[in-house]
This record gives sequence, C-alpha cells and structure tokens, in this order.
Amino acid sequence: MKQTGDGDLCVGWLAAIRVFRASGTRSETSVSGFTLIEMIVVLAVISLTMAAVVPRIGTNWKQVEDKEFLREFTETLKRSRLWAMNSGHPVAFRLNGNTRVYGFENPPANPIPLNVEVFSEHLQQDKKTGDFLIIFHPDGSLVGNDVEVIFDHERKYRISIHPLFGTVVLARRQ
Repeated sequence: MKQTGDGDLCVGWLAAIRVFRASGTRSETSVSGFTLIEMIVVLAVISLTMAAVVPRIGTNWKQVEDKEFLREFTETLKRSRLWAMNSGHPVAFRLNGNTRVYGFENPPANPIPLNVEVFSEHLQQDKKTGDFLIIFHPDGSLVGNDVEVIFDHERKYRISIHPLFGTVVLARRQ
C-alpha cells in the first residue's frame, strides 16, 4: 500500500541529499583551511599596518581634543557676553588657575586640561574666590583684555576680545 503524503516527500528529499553528499567532488581526506605560514604572513601584515596607523591616530586625537577645548573656551566667552546683554546685568567670565576651571558661573565649572596654560594681563581678581575676571557689560563692552592659550608649551593661540563690541576672534600665533 503506497501512501503519497507529506512524510514520503520529506523522506525522498533526505535520500536525495545523501546521494548528493556521497557523490560530491570532494574527497573524504581533503581538509580546507589556512596553513600556518599563511596565518603568520597575514598577522605580520596586520601588525605592520597597525604599527604605522596607531601613532598617527593618537597624535590627531590630541589635536582634536585641543581644538575642542579652544572652541568651547571661545564659545563660553561669547555666551558670557550674550548673557550680560540679555540679562541687563554685568557678567564675569572667570578663570581660576588653582583649580584649573573657567566659565561664567560662580564657581566656574568647565575644566582646563593639564596640557593647557591660559594667560592674560591686567585682569581684575575677585578677592573672595581668587578668580581672574573678564567682565562683560549689558551694552556688549567689557573690562579685560586678550587671552593667550598655550598647548604643550608649543602651540600658541590668541583669543582677542574687542573692547567696545565684545567680539571674540581666535588666531594661531607662531
């Protein structure tokens, strides 16, 4: 008695797969893969590539961090001026060399990286906190002067603040 159900169809496919495997072109003794020499050559090429690329990434990463600090520093100066103009009250941009922070909050909250030195001449000093101040007035003018930022004792930038208009300009110094 022959049954023509789904079970017979599955048994037929399994038999066909067994026949295909048995008649395949591969011999039973061949093994595919990489030899030890091929693996050593590939690892050597990868190692040489990494040795050439990683130091460049590290150097560029440091410059990216430095530029990010400069951008944030100048933006905080600009925000200090805008805050003074919008609030109608003088706002002090604060620098504290002892705690290595800056900002227009009291106390300042933005950190200054360890490889950065910030200089400015003739700034007022808050007697209570010791912070050095650049004071922005509601009309956009300021009391203070330019700021010099030095990275790793070699790369120098000057942040110029116009005394009447309060505009902030960043320039690299040689």
